[in-house]
Amino acid sequence: MNYTPLINRTEDYIESHLKEKITMEDLARHCGMSVFHFHRVFKATAHETLQHYCSRIKIERSAIVMAVNPSLSITSIAYLYGFSDSSAYIRAFKRHLKCTPTQFRNRKIRQSFPE
Repeated sequence: MNYTPLINRTEDYIESHLKEKITMEDLARHCGMSVFHFHRVFKATAHETLQHYCSRIKIERSAIVMAVNPSLSITSIAYLYGFSDSSAYIRAFKRHLKCTPTQFRNRKIRQSFPE
C-alpha cells in the first residue's frame, strides 16, 4: 500500500501545530489508524521516528526564525516552538545541528557581514 498521502497529511499536521505538544495518539487519530500501526507506517516511510521527526522540524524552523530575527531571545524562540525551557531547547538544538543556538546565531551574523 502507498502511504505517501498519509505521511504528507501527517507532515502538514505537524507543520501547522509546531508550537504545540504533538502526540502519537493525536496523529494516529488524525490519520484514522491505531497508534501501533501509525508508528510502524510512519517510521518505515519517513525513515525516522515521529519524535525525532517532530524535534528535527521544530529545530530547523526555529533556526530559520533565529536567522531572520536576531532580536528574539533564545528563550523566546524556545517557548515559541513548544519547548518547556531554554535548556531543553539548547540540548535539542545541539543534538540536531551540532552547535548551540548562540554559536549558530553568531555564525549567521558573521556570515552576513563581509570581512
